[in-house]
Amino acid sequence: MSNAMLNRICNDENDPLLRVKLRCKHGDLLSMQTSWSEHNPARRFWSCSRYREDACNFFRWRDREDVDIRSKYVIQRLAKRIKELEEVLASYESRVESNQVDQMKVQRKEEAQYKEMVEAQWKEEVQWKKKAQ
Repeated sequence: MSNAMLNRICNDENDPLLRVKLRCKHGDLLSMQTSWSEHNPARRFWSCSRYREDACNFFRWRDREDVDIRSKYVIQRLAKRIKELEEVLASYESRVESNQVDQMKVQRKEEAQYKEMVEAQWKEEVQWKKKAQ
């Protein structure tokens, strides 16, 4: 699951700060994001997309509170598990795609063999008709 999707899931629609319009020195409108780092899991913030580039250092936490130790542990474990499951899903999707390609190859080979067989029968029939005349 991408960070953008996790951000949408974690945003509380009733949070008044969600609609706050913050702009950096570039004038870019900033959206609230969610940190998934080890030290600040699920903590919300605003940051310029060019943070540390172009000397733009705009960064602001949504809150001043730290996440409690238990929540940090649980959130990190859940985020790690989501990543593991996404990797398993990607592996399955890759295998399914590979199997589909293999099935298409087999089908094309069977179609080519059938075509060759039909052509051979047609040639035999033409030769038989020529001999019969």
